Amino acid sequence: MDLPDVTVVIPVFNSEKWLDDCLSSVLAQTGVTLEVLAINDGSTDDSRNLLQRYAETDPRLTILDQPNSGQSVGRNAGIDAAAGRYLVFLDSDDYWPHDTLAPLVARADDETLDVLLFDCHAFQDGAVPTEIWKRYETYYQRSRDYTAVRPGDQMIVAMRAHRDYRPHVGMYLARTEYVRRSGVRFIPGIVHQDNPYTFRLLLHAERVAHAKSDIYARRIRPGSTITALDSSRSAKGYFLSYVEMMRELRLHDTSPEIMARLCDVVHGVFDGAQKAASGLSSRELADLAALDAHPDAQLTLRAIATSSGRR
Repeated sequence: MDLPDVTVVIPVFNSEKWLDDCLSSVLAQTGVTLEVLAINDGSTDDSRNLLQRYAETDPRLTILDQPNSGQSVGRNAGIDAAAGRYLVFLDSDDYWPHDTLAPLVARADDETLDVLLFDCHAFQDGAVPTEIWKRYETYYQRSRDYTAVRPGDQMIVAMRAHRDYRPHVGMYLARTEYVRRSGVRFIPGIVHQDNPYTFRLLLHAERVAHAKSDIYARRIRPGSTITALDSSRSAKGYFLSYVEMMRELRLHDTSPEIMARLCDVVHGVFDGAQKAASGLSSRELADLAALDAHPDAQLTLRAIATSSGRR
């Protein structure tokens, strides 16, 4: 049998309020064959029943159940199970506002792309703090079009130069064979997991392009990961992300000029860790130190603590 064109991986945890928007937007896509993998992450609301109702009427939707383990574990399960030629992620409280998947697939096929990046618009849903909304209102929209096909490290550098690099995993279509060959995985149990995943995926890609089109609608709402994040979880996520990204850079062979710009991207994650760590107690810093005993991780944590004013 022919493989589906695209596998859409949707981690689901207590998303019943938004799941209709999400699923209906995916299943309404035309011109492509779809496999939709909904990873039910131990939901305790009506999400599982809603998924079941969709699955009973549309065979393209498959439900994969797991105990509550977080988005990273769910996304990794989706990577393992995907049958589609291309892989794309969608959060269960977000959606695609237009019928735009088919042109992306056609372009990725025509240009033999490993990764095709696209853009996103954010919208406010509920009483979100003003400072958070100002940060994300235009965050996901890039300032220009990076049309030319180029290696992934050069794409990172080009976007970074114009403050357009965005690691959110919902903002690209990736060739499934390339994803698996690269060995890229999400770090379980952390937030900010987009940073190391996207960085590594692009770093080793040979053919990457960008479509300047708002394919993805990002819901900024109270109680989401980005609006209800505490310093401890944020520091843990940034710390482990930074360590993995640094280790990946050591294996990457490129020019000194490109390496310097890649280091700028990775340093941004270090800066996030430093800011989050400034509010941690000594006990919380010790908990971070216990996460990774390797010398590079331990030295990184010392640098984070020192630069955040902690000793």
